[in-house]
Order: sequence, then C-alpha cells, then structure tokens
Amino acid sequence: MPSLPFDTRVDRLGHLTVLARRFYDVWWVYVGADTRPNIIDAMNRFPEFFRFDEHANFVSLVTHLASLFENRNDTINFESLIAEAEKDGLISDDRIADAKSALSSVSHLRPKLAILRSNLFSHRSKSLSYEAAFDKAAITPNQFRDLTSAGLTIANALLVGRGQREIFFTKTTASQTLKMLQTLKERSRLHGDVYHSAVPRSGPA
Repeated sequence: MPSLPFDTRVDRLGHLTVLARRFYDVWWVYVGADTRPNIIDAMNRFPEFFRFDEHANFVSLVTHLASLFENRNDTINFESLIAEAEKDGLISDDRIADAKSALSSVSHLRPKLAILRSNLFSHRSKSLSYEAAFDKAAITPNQFRDLTSAGLTIANALLVGRGQREIFFTKTTASQTLKMLQTLKERSRLHGDVYHSAVPRSGPA
C-alpha cells in the first residue's frame, strides 16, 4: 500500500506532537507538586473519574511520544520523515540540521519511552511489575516535557521547510484544567462535601 503524501504525514506528525503536549499538561496539573496539593480535594470528590482520567492522560502521553520517537518505516515518526526529507531533497539542509539536532538532543530518552510502552501500555510484561518498569525506564516528568519540546522543534522544521504553517502548543490546556478543578474545589467547600476515597498519583515520581 502506498504511503500518504509527505506533506500529509508531516501535518499528522505536527498534530500528534501537539496532542502529546496536551496529555502532558493535563497529567502534570493532576500530579505536579505545585498544583496537586491545591486540587486533590476536588479530585477526591469524584475519585473514580479522576483516577481514570489521570491515568488515561499519562498512558496517552507515553504511547503518543513512543510512536513519534520510534524508528520504523511504516509509521509516521520523526526519524523516518527526517530521513525521507533528506534523501529526496524535500526541505533545505538548514531545516534538516535543525530537525536532526533536536532529535539528537533527546536520543538518550527514546529507549525509556520504549520500555514503558512495551512493558506497561501497548503490552504488559509478564516479568516486570508496574513499579519495576518505571524503575527500569528511570524517566522523569521533566524529561517527558523535554521530549514534547524537541518534538515541536522537529515538526516545525519539517512543516516550515515544506511551506506549511508553524504550529504551537496549546497554552490554555493546563489553565483550563486547573480552573475546572478550582471551581470544583470551591463548590465542594460551599456544599460541605465529605470525601471517602483518594485518587492515587500515577506515573514517575
């Protein structure tokens, strides 16, 4: 089956990169040390929803990043599109260099993503526990953020190099999530809600 047009694949690459950062932003509101203490009461008001949503955003973050940073010829990913653009002369040498530099800057993090995806989410290891898989990956929240930032640089090198519009991360994802939780917290305080369960923290410490 023939591949989709190069520009279509680059457009999809950019869309997936922005989605990955959205998943990160929501997950980090839920678990970040600067936000979680102020919103945990609101989360505990609806523990089954937030337990699921926190985990779902984290899984989506890992699987999106792992697919973007994998090295395959039959999927839409950074490495294969950079190689194709360079081989066929589809964008300038300067843009290729920018994309390669960004990819190289996070090369040490790519195996960490593969460990999580292959052992916990796309497949479930029969020999590694959930905690052991995170210990083996040894990836930090800031490194997830670094991966999304590198991804944006790569995507924009390809997009702009092909005459398409530059893309940006959505700035309101985190703020709107936080505003929703703060509203829930205030309403809970006014109604005098009592909580009987707690939402556990997901992902790496």
